[in-house]
Amino acid sequence: MAIKQIKSEHTRLSILIALTEDAGYSLNSSMICDVLKLYHLKCSRDEVHTELAWLERNGYVTLEKLSANTWLATITQNGFDVVEGNIVAPGIKRPGPRSQL
Repeated sequence: MAIKQIKSEHTRLSILIALTEDAGYSLNSSMICDVLKLYHLKCSRDEVHTELAWLERNGYVTLEKLSANTWLATITQNGFDVVEGNIVAPGIKRPGPRSQL
């Protein structure tokens, strides 16, 4: 498996996890970039938009373009199901067990 594909799968899962951790289940692309940096998945805004567009095409998020550089992503039920491990989504890393606090 190519490194680029592995990074995309990790990035997509990290985006979905970040969306579930926000009370409104939505984040803008600038905030998503900051979250990805915390996961050591640095990427440009353009790369984030590419991954968000992929997630939208496949039904895991909805997007609202607030401006040319800022998009608002909201997780869908299918996105929740991926994060919870209820479905396996080709192109998205399968989540590991999540600890219960």
